[in-house]
Amino acid sequence: MLTSVPWAAVFRPAARTTEGRQAEGRDASGRDRSPNGLIGWALLVAGFAWAAWLDPWSLSETDPAALAGSHRMATRHAQAVVLGMAFLQLLVAHLHASAWLPLRAVRLASWLVAVGAVLYALGYGLSVHWAAGAWLIPLGALLNLAGFASLAWVAPRRQDGLELRAVLLVIAFGMLLDELTALFALRPDLFLPGYLGPEDGVRQRMLRLARAAAIALPVVTLLYRELAARHGLRDRVVRWGRAALLAGMVGMPLTLAAAAATTPDLKYLLELPAWALLAGTLAGVRLAWAQAGLLESWGWSLVATSMVVGILMGAYAFDGPFEPPRSIGGYNELPRRLTRLAHAYTIVLGLTSIFVARRLSWRSRLHRSARLAALLLAIGTVTTVGAILVLPTGFLPIRVLSVGPTMIAVATGWCVVATVRVAHRATMALPG
Repeated sequence: MLTSVPWAAVFRPAARTTEGRQAEGRDASGRDRSPNGLIGWALLVAGFAWAAWLDPWSLSETDPAALAGSHRMATRHAQAVVLGMAFLQLLVAHLHASAWLPLRAVRLASWLVAVGAVLYALGYGLSVHWAAGAWLIPLGALLNLAGFASLAWVAPRRQDGLELRAVLLVIAFGMLLDELTALFALRPDLFLPGYLGPEDGVRQRMLRLARAAAIALPVVTLLYRELAARHGLRDRVVRWGRAALLAGMVGMPLTLAAAAATTPDLKYLLELPAWALLAGTLAGVRLAWAQAGLLESWGWSLVATSMVVGILMGAYAFDGPFEPPRSIGGYNELPRRLTRLAHAYTIVLGLTSIFVARRLSWRSRLHRSARLAALLLAIGTVTTVGAILVLPTGFLPIRVLSVGPTMIAVATGWCVVATVRVAHRATMALPG
């Protein structure tokens, strides 16, 4: 049956020129040329492996009153940080190999961000059981802020560089928010404004979403930019898609942060960047299905689906304008937590599929096992989200939540190892 699968379409080599390979962060042999790529893939595999244990354990607590400030919530946040830092490392690896920025500046920034991401993720992981580990969080956030701010400073001033500069500035803004929230947690008596309210209050929820948006949305925007540039398409839909993603990427975290810091009524403006993001990702779906392989197209479809779900959830997420459906209950009720987790997994797994597809596409002579691993990734994605959605029915035991993340961790690591082996063989075959 596997021999009948159109593998050439799944891993269509969309970038086989030197420029295309550079956009993937590798040299002519396929080797990663910066530490960020290896760190990013390692964090991504570790994040999904962690989820295989975390999902059943964290969701086994059904008492909403026991969740606020608990180890379960802190561990969930730490695992989300690991995945977020993974995507930022992969983004920096792309920038390191591109011709968009001065090489010397990118080299310095890549090391700042590499060390910063490790310290930041390690700080969140250690702080769950060791309070002193939390001091690594502001240090890591500060290094990340310095790295991305320096890249934004050297970004081209010409018109085609404005998009890249906006991407870098939004990430730097997210790192600034990370620095502030780390200080809030370390010394709330000194730094935490009283009006922000409790951890599960509306303002702090907005602030957490602003931090997440400042990481995920720039990654989506840059992936779209590469997709359009790689295929040389400049039609109206592509241009409008880039403009919509740019507007949504800037508007969403800024509006959320402003609403948290001033008046929550600004939440009614969130519909504008939300619909812009949906329009941009739908343009990405159209472009991917027309030009890229099945795995990348599947990834863009997942990202667009997450935008649709986000618009629906935004109608009630911050106490209005509508009441949440009775079936999902309050913020810490289990059905609502499952809804948020399914939404988060949809965009995370969409981005993972895109990154894996691009890593596989740079080399057409991949071992068959890597292609099977990509199929396992798609199956794991469906299993993960499907199990979360079915769990409230009581039809499945909670331990089934481990199956999907385990498959994804194995598949992602499998793909990376397979491509590294191919790159090694290519290196050995190079003259000299």
